[in-house]
Amino acid sequence: MKNFWTRFFSGILYALLITISVFYSKLSFKALITIFSIIVLKEYFNLINSKNYFFLILVLFFVWTPKNFLINNYLIIIICVVSLISSIYCTSLLFLKRSFKFSEINFFFSLLQITSSFFFMVQIHEHGNVFSPLYLFLFFSSTWINNIFAYLIGSKFGKNKILEKISPNKTWEGFFGGLFASFTFIYFMELNFNLFDVYWIVLVLIIPVVSLIGDLLQSFYKRRAKIKDSGNLIPGHGGVYDRMDSVIYSAIYYYLFLKII
Repeated sequence: MKNFWTRFFSGILYALLITISVFYSKLSFKALITIFSIIVLKEYFNLINSKNYFFLILVLFFVWTPKNFLINNYLIIIICVVSLISSIYCTSLLFLKRSFKFSEINFFFSLLQITSSFFFMVQIHEHGNVFSPLYLFLFFSSTWINNIFAYLIGSKFGKNKILEKISPNKTWEGFFGGLFASFTFIYFMELNFNLFDVYWIVLVLIIPVVSLIGDLLQSFYKRRAKIKDSGNLIPGHGGVYDRMDSVIYSAIYYYLFLKII
């Protein structure tokens, strides 16, 4: 019970930090996400017992990309392609090979996938012709709600494991519990703010799936490193990467969803 309240209050604090920065200004979110991205990379470097300062510079570029670089869409298209290739590569390791060897090619693609995600978080925040923080807020909050209810339902009723060797606590009961919760939340947001028109139902299917894969992928890395948490900065949760694994994987897909609709 003590661990529950520790997890609850630290989770609330993390969510408040994100939410306040999202609604306050573009600059406040960039500042916070810069700090988080550096911590995430540091935690990932600890997982693989290696460092690559190129990716620290790259993530700073992704977060603070000068606007004149984005006047045409060429750079965005290149980053989208690179991010998708990296995401597919890492996902194939998870579902097809079920092994993560400590090799330069694996590190390269996993680091590309992680760093590019912060670029898309910033672009989601800047979506639209006017400042519209609701799109990014919904991205974070729907992912949080999905993960919270997947954890609660899975803990209480979970019996059928998804990938037991990778993450023994992830169950199909939890997955569908999270899907129902995110469905309810996204429907409520659409009803009140009309963000996605009829396409909100597509988002309901996207969020639980990519959130689960992001969570499993990070568990995959940790299992290979033989550690439980990526860090200890957030009491009850572990590291920042532990808390952001789902949104890191999901960012590219949510961004593309916004662009397609």
